[in-house]
Amino acid sequence: MMTKQILAMALAATIAAVPILAQQAPPSVTLGGKAKKEAKKPYTDYTTRARNVQTGEIAGTATNADPDANFNIAGLPPANYVLELLNKDGKVVCTEGPYDMTQQFLKTDIDISCNKVPAAWWLLGVAAAAGITAGVVIAQASASE
Repeated sequence: MMTKQILAMALAATIAAVPILAQQAPPSVTLGGKAKKEAKKPYTDYTTRARNVQTGEIAGTATNADPDANFNIAGLPPANYVLELLNKDGKVVCTEGPYDMTQQFLKTDIDISCNKVPAAWWLLGVAAAAGITAGVVIAQASASE
């Protein structure tokens, strides 16, 4: 009889613990790398920030306090991010990305370089193209009525 009670209590405790084990904290994203190609000394005058591509919100910021222009932004929720390098006046010097961090949660080899078209311009171009396409479709639908 005692064995059945112990077994029942152990089973009840296991079932009660299952929801607790299932409630794991969501993964957090870390983005890091260097901004040495675009920043000028002193590197501490520069800031790197991560902008969520879908919402446009700034999700995290890191001051380049490192003498080698390294940056590290941790604790971000999984999303697609564009990195922005800002000078001491808060102006965007360069953008890098976008980076899909929905399946991969650690990327520390980013090298911010403005030698290519900034990602923000690509995003703006895509948004403009979508708006133009929608306008053409609406105009064609109105003309056919």
